[in-house]
Amino acid sequence: MENSQRNRSLAARISVAQQLVKRNQQNALKKSGINLTMDQMLVLEILYENGNMNMTQLSKGVWKQNTNITRIVDKLEKQSLVSRKSVAGDRRANLLMITKKGKKHFETLIPLVIEVDKAVVGSITKKEEELVIIALDKIIKHFS
Repeated sequence: MENSQRNRSLAARISVAQQLVKRNQQNALKKSGINLTMDQMLVLEILYENGNMNMTQLSKGVWKQNTNITRIVDKLEKQSLVSRKSVAGDRRANLLMITKKGKKHFETLIPLVIEVDKAVVGSITKKEEELVIIALDKIIKHFS
């Protein structure tokens, strides 16, 4: 099965690499004692870096569908890491914001994730890293 045409494809290799990186990032988060998934961490990061936003903006920022974002935000809200504020004039709309506790968690966890990110590129040269980034940016642009 490993030598199948599909498994030798670039898309399959990207998928495997992504899963391995995510697993290592998740393990780093777990060791911190703070119970968050990488998807939850990404939501905190987007809000931390960009400020308040609505669900649609957040969904685009983390490349997830609104239903998945709603589930992630619900869990973060239960932990008091994010909060929702009603938007004046639109009963259905909410503005999401990271709380002080959420900021503290993010600031604690981001160095752990950055260490994993450094390990990811530790086995390749700077030039190879640049080429991979260029190629992945082209793939992302093509499918966006």
